Amino acid sequence: MSIIRDLIEIEKVFTKNKKTPCDIAAALEEEIYSESKGQDIKLGDMHLSHYIRRQLKDKKEFVWSENESIETIRYLRKQLKNYKQAMEKLKPIITQLGR
Repeated sequence: MSIIRDLIEIEKVFTKNKKTPCDIAAALEEEIYSESKGQDIKLGDMHLSHYIRRQLKDKKEFVWSENESIETIRYLRKQLKNYKQAMEKLKPIITQLGR
């Protein structure tokens, strides 16, 4: 398996030893929690396939969360519509009681 940090070094060969951008170098040092190892690891020390798998998992969780939010909005709109209908039905009764 290929480790991200090693792949960045290999890339230098193809870019004629062009320096790694500072934001990429900093990102390689960021630590993230590894569920399989049960500890924090540096992003640069992850295998590329594990990194991609994690990104796909995060994306799937984001999409699920987004879909859940859409369903919640639909539910709340329906509840609001029902509430408004109930209030319209009560309006004549409330008006009559006020007299």
